[in-house]
Order: sequence, then C-alpha cells, then structure tokens
Amino acid sequence: MQAPIDVFLHAIKGKYKAKILISLGEGTLRYSQLKRKFTTASERIIIKQLKELEQEGLIEKKVSGVKPPLKVEYSMSNYGKTMCPIIKQMWSWGEMHQSHS
Repeated sequence: MQAPIDVFLHAIKGKYKAKILISLGEGTLRYSQLKRKFTTASERIIIKQLKELEQEGLIEKKVSGVKPPLKVEYSMSNYGKTMCPIIKQMWSWGEMHQSHS
C-alpha cells in the first residue's frame, strides 16, 4: 500500500497538472482558454494531463454541440475542489521560497 503523500503527489505529478487545477479552481474554462494559458505546453501534453486529471476524478469534462466545432469545457469536480486549498497553499509556499532564496 502506498503512503498517502505518494498518492497525493501521483495525482498532481505532471508539469501542468497543478497549474490546470489552480486555473479550474477559479472557474470553468474551455479547452481553448486552457491552451492559451499554457503557451509553452504542447497540445499533446495538455490533452494528456487533462485526461489523467479526469480519470483521477479531479476534473470534469463537458462536451456540448452536435457537430464540430464542439464546445469542450473543463471544471473542477466536487472531489477535485477538496484539493484546491492544498494546492494554493503549496503555490504560496513556492512564492515565499522564491523570494527567500
């Protein structure tokens, strides 16, 4: 059995996962909006990490429309929202540590 901290770290492991969760913690975003936020990330990486977060149950994907272009929106799941305060606190610590170094 894994240690609980390892389970947590596995859930957010990925260059953009924590950033995606923070962005979605502020509200629902369309895929195109997320892509614009992370201009240094390849489309493949963004899609992969969104799928992983969805599989973990941390975010929800909603597709609307009957034909292309479909509207794809992502939002935090209720389960994912429980992670927001922890990630925000980690972000704040990172900011503090940057100014401390």
